[in-house]
Amino acid sequence: MRLILYGTKTDRDEFMCSVTALPDLRYRKMQITGYLDYDSFITGLGESPPDCIVIAMDGADGMEGVIAAKSVCKDIPVLWFSDDNGFGAQSYRLGCAYFHKKPVSPQILSAAIARCV
Repeated sequence: MRLILYGTKTDRDEFMCSVTALPDLRYRKMQITGYLDYDSFITGLGESPPDCIVIAMDGADGMEGVIAAKSVCKDIPVLWFSDDNGFGAQSYRLGCAYFHKKPVSPQILSAAIARCV
């Protein structure tokens, strides 16, 4: 499974540690590519389609990431984790497969990824 993650360095590091620790993903071959800035994220989306896109960016930056992901990879599920519950309605409008307010527990992360596989 190939995941693309757009988020801060802290979010990326926490996400990678959490994913590798999940028991239901322990034996899956996971390839996670992280992007810290918008331009490299957009370039990465166009290189090779992932199985799932994870946006771990807060506020309007996260929403811009979701909009870009959905416009470049229309049929790829997008998971959005933000520090503001107010973006939950926007995630629904934009067609995200999953939205949750940070911090994200391992159980929430497991449920979110299960929607993509």
